[in-house]
Amino acid sequence: MKRFEIINGKCVIPEGTDYIEDYEFYCSDDLREVVFPESLSSIGRESFKGCWNLKEIHLPAGLVEIKDAAFSGCCSLEVIEVAKGNPIFGSEGNCCLTDDGKTLVFGCKASVIPDTVETVGRAAFQWCETLTGISIPASVRNIENRAFYGCLALRDLKFSSAGNLLRIGADSFSHCACLRVVTIPESVRKICAGAFAECVYLWSINIPDGVTCIEDGTFFGCQTLSKFSLPDSVTEIRRYAFCGCSNLEGLKIPASVHTIGSYAFSECGRREETKIPVTVRMLGHNVASVYVPEEIDDEDHLEEVKREEECDVEPCDGGDELPF
Repeated sequence: MKRFEIINGKCVIPEGTDYIEDYEFYCSDDLREVVFPESLSSIGRESFKGCWNLKEIHLPAGLVEIKDAAFSGCCSLEVIEVAKGNPIFGSEGNCCLTDDGKTLVFGCKASVIPDTVETVGRAAFQWCETLTGISIPASVRNIENRAFYGCLALRDLKFSSAGNLLRIGADSFSHCACLRVVTIPESVRKICAGAFAECVYLWSINIPDGVTCIEDGTFFGCQTLSKFSLPDSVTEIRRYAFCGCSNLEGLKIPASVHTIGSYAFSECGRREETKIPVTVRMLGHNVASVYVPEEIDDEDHLEEVKREEECDVEPCDGGDELPF
């Protein structure tokens, strides 16, 4: 039972209230306006998630805690403001930021990321289904897990070519169904598990030279992906990395690769055009059986190849769940 009443689309939270519980207004489609008291100090996990018709948020000066995905899926949200004097949070460009401006806590369809931001926080734009475009400024070094997960209308994604971006977190752009072309800055060194999984219309993307591992399910279910190449810096292709990339043809696996995980190329395109190089020393399940490797047909080489179940494999740097 909800503690607060919504009347004609508006909820006035009484003065003296110091916290809003987890899931308090979860999927409250009738909520269009909320008035927070000055006494409020904490907003719970997913407390306003899925409030489709909420358009503005004005956070009080005493607020010191916003838990994960508190405003995820608020697709009509276009104004985010934090009262002056708040010691923990601030706002700019319709983004809620940490007070120093370095971390973007959450945003909305009207957000413009300020050039002070170094980290786009976990689930910052998760399920913002009305976000159509976003520019990542040169100041950003880290995109946290699930940052843009489920931004179904996101089509115009721009990274600064002169940027300092190092890491794209797990599932960070997963289920961004409208992405077509993505140009990742050459500064990136880590693309985590499921980062672009289920981007079903993504047909062109680059992997910067310096990335060493294609993590679990990075491009899982990218049915349209066709223009793709791997740099010589890549040494590992992990589980399900390209699983379901049914339009992928003629991928050249560089000689630098020594490990290919299970089902890495399951349900892909023209299998005969992709060959496993002789440098590979660890194969997972359903790899050699799917892509017949002419180069490693000789028995001497196959005896050297270790199967995945015989090796200690470090877990991937992924999110809480994988997309497959």
